Amino acid sequence: MGQSILEMLREESIKSLFDTKGFINAWPIWKNKISTLVPNRSASQFFDLGDHLKDIFYTTNNSRVRTDGTRSQSEVSGGGANWEALVCWYLNICCIGRRSVVIKHNKRLVPDPISNAITVNYGTFISNTESDLIALTFPDKPEYSMDKENIIIKDEDGKIVKIRHSGKMRYNLKEVLSALVARDFSEIEIHVIQCKTNWNDNAQIPMLWDMIYSADNFKTNITVGREGYSISDARLFTYAFATVPTVKVENFKRTSVSVLRVSNLSGGNYWGIESVSGVACSMKEMLSRNLSSGANDNHKTTLKSELPKLSSVYSYFNI
Repeated sequence: MGQSILEMLREESIKSLFDTKGFINAWPIWKNKISTLVPNRSASQFFDLGDHLKDIFYTTNNSRVRTDGTRSQSEVSGGGANWEALVCWYLNICCIGRRSVVIKHNKRLVPDPISNAITVNYGTFISNTESDLIALTFPDKPEYSMDKENIIIKDEDGKIVKIRHSGKMRYNLKEVLSALVARDFSEIEIHVIQCKTNWNDNAQIPMLWDMIYSADNFKTNITVGREGYSISDARLFTYAFATVPTVKVENFKRTSVSVLRVSNLSGGNYWGIESVSGVACSMKEMLSRNLSSGANDNHKTTLKSELPKLSSVYSYFNI
């Protein structure tokens, strides 16, 4: 059987990471570190990479703290983009063979109904969340697992979506996927993941966004969703925070303000090391807590069956 539309989406998501200079420069070093952590390339070893994402990230962390305790804006933004990419790579490789795909926010890849559903409207001003990553879990329907070339789907106007435009070889991924999501929106799970390297400076941002998405109504003229789509109509919506962190772990306590700010996020609070009760969970816990419904089996089981294809079907992970 040919490639499914979800595996094409996953491949395009990962390839887009390798299109950025920062990720390309970091990857050879990260790859070497990852290889030492998965010597047997077993499902458990790949799954447990979630406990070591900070170690992997720090092999190329160029964000040097100045004498005044600050970092340049370019160092902060560059490190943040690389952290997003590393988390995206990790979550996707753990979801191969499943109906969950993680996308670094990209207009070319995010289906239109999803973008519209997470839009926040403040009067006439339209704003999107700081959604560094969007994880989508699709329903167990034939179109998501069959050969993408055989999909027949109508758009919202009732017209058959062409899988390719005349004279063009490129598959119309976004158009076909948007039509499928429009049809199945009530069965789609949407998980927004905000990724930041510095927890202390950024904890209030996910707290406020999660409050906006969780509110039933507002006294002011604020609404969520547009073009007929809203997160309230999706099967499930969560908002999560994922940090490295770049400061000493010992600085975070159950009672720390930064910890309390994200303690009740709908999607949870995660970091790139082992879980610490009452503070943050390892990134690997996000898989079972938010992305568990993409297959009948657990992640380790599906990973075990798919990992033999790493050098062929999933060669785009470059591992």
